Amino acid sequence: MEKSEILKKATDELLEGVENFENAFSNLVKNPIPEFVAGTNYFTLKSQECVLLIAACDVALLTLPIVTPPTSKIQRIQYRLVKERLQKLVTDFNQLQLNLNILIPLVVPQRPLSSSESATKNLNLNKILDSIPEIVNDLVFIKGICVTIRKAFEF
Repeated sequence: MEKSEILKKATDELLEGVENFENAFSNLVKNPIPEFVAGTNYFTLKSQECVLLIAACDVALLTLPIVTPPTSKIQRIQYRLVKERLQKLVTDFNQLQLNLNILIPLVVPQRPLSSSESATKNLNLNKILDSIPEIVNDLVFIKGICVTIRKAFEF
């Protein structure tokens, strides 16, 4: 496989992954509780998806020369920036999973919640929901770079 084909494949994988995230978070924003209850490992799975996308970045970085010429349409820095954002998302998703683990038993309780349990439920749900704009911002950033790279393959 030629280097350009490897880079194109890695970029396509990144774009597809980001689009899958967009769809998942769109559903999450619309109706968070059913999404969480249906997938109690929701953020762990998202973290694992990021790890796969980081691997696509690594393939691209291994394919590109150590120093890309300034005139090159595709630069190493593009994949490095995407990789950094994905690594940040892994950390963010792991923290959000901890919040979700606290939240799940309080969403479908076996008895009425005490005031402190209710406060804990609201706090953790708000932490999760408040993080979504930053996650979306990271995804938009990643997608923008990938679209720019993809355009470099169009002649």
